[in-house]
Amino acid sequence: MPIHKPDKVLLHHIPLKFVRGKVAGGGRKALDANIPLVPFIDFLITLVVFLLSSFSASGELIAQRAGLTMPSATNAVELELAPIVQIDSRVVTLDGRRMADTQTLAANAGLERIEQLVQDLETLRRNWNILHPREPFPGTVIIQADRAIDFRVIKKVMFSAAQAGYSNISFAVNETGGD
Repeated sequence: MPIHKPDKVLLHHIPLKFVRGKVAGGGRKALDANIPLVPFIDFLITLVVFLLSSFSASGELIAQRAGLTMPSATNAVELELAPIVQIDSRVVTLDGRRMADTQTLAANAGLERIEQLVQDLETLRRNWNILHPREPFPGTVIIQADRAIDFRVIKKVMFSAAQAGYSNISFAVNETGGD
C-alpha cells in the first residue's frame, strides 16, 4: 500500500453511503446551537426589576377579612409582627383559628377571660422564648376588630391577652390622611 499525502479523506474510502453522509455532515444543520446571550440577559434584568418593584419592604401584616370594617385613625404607626386577634360579628379568631363566638361573649356583661385564647397565647409566648432565648419578650398582640363590635367583647379579648402576658396591645386601623 503506497503512502498518500494527508488530505480530507477521513473515512471517505469506506463504500457505505450512510457513513459518508455522517462524516461529511449530510447537508443537515449542525447539532450544536449558539445560545443568544444578549436576549437572555435582557430577560433576566427585566425579571429582577419586576421582582424588586413588586417587593414591599413594609410588608402587609394584616389582610382585612371580608365583612370586617376596621375603624379609621389619623395618627397611626406601622404594625410589627405579632399574633393577630380578629373580632367580627360572628367569631373571635387568633391567627385564623377560632377561639370563641362573639354573640356568646357579648351576652355576658361580666369580665371573664377566654380560656382558649389565653392558652394559645401562652403557647405562642413559650415558643417565642424558646426561639429567642437572649431577647426579652415584647408581649405585643394586634387586635383587628369590626367597628360595630360591642366594647365588652373587645374588653374580654384585651383582658385575656393581658392574662397570657401580652401587655402591649395594638389596634389595626385604616389610616386616613391627616395633617
